[in-house]
Amino acid sequence: MDLNPEQRDKTRFPHETPITLENNEIGVLHGARMYDYSDAGLYFESDYSIKPGTELFIGITSSPYASKSDVYECYRAEIKWRKSLEKSAFFYGYGAKFLAIEPVKNKAHRDEELRKHPRKACSIPVKYLSQNKIYRGKIENISLGGIFLKTTNNISVGQRLHLAMPVRKKGKVVKRAGKIIWSNPQGVGIEFRESEKK
Repeated sequence: MDLNPEQRDKTRFPHETPITLENNEIGVLHGARMYDYSDAGLYFESDYSIKPGTELFIGITSSPYASKSDVYECYRAEIKWRKSLEKSAFFYGYGAKFLAIEPVKNKAHRDEELRKHPRKACSIPVKYLSQNKIYRGKIENISLGGIFLKTTNNISVGQRLHLAMPVRKKGKVVKRAGKIIWSNPQGVGIEFRESEKK
């Protein structure tokens, strides 16, 4: 398996440990695994489809950068590339580049950023339009910035769609346009854009 499709000149070292991925749009994603690292970034695998260019926090359960073993550290990083995997338990492999050399030490600051749009768990049936076809799905969490849409339909990251969401208290339907920013086998994360309000 080629762990360095960019042909970086930084030496990589093997190190396998669970990681978490988080930002204010995708929330907190578990189930990713780191496999190697350099002083500039790391390689990990996950079932989540995250678009290259996405900035996020990577929480490393047993950080190889720490002076002691079994230390949790969190780094701000950018996804530089993504590839589909055929011989792995995961769907995708990622190269992530650190945006700062030092780990994020102030959890309150990180939480403040993540809470720009607080998420609320819910169960709202919706209809959505994708490539001129109407489908049904269910919103399982929602914020001002986006939603997680549970669906079995195959929708690719980067695709735009239109949603019709019932508002129970007001007895009407709200229509919003959004963009798929990540996906997993259960559904997709959709980001709303202010310019795309309908």
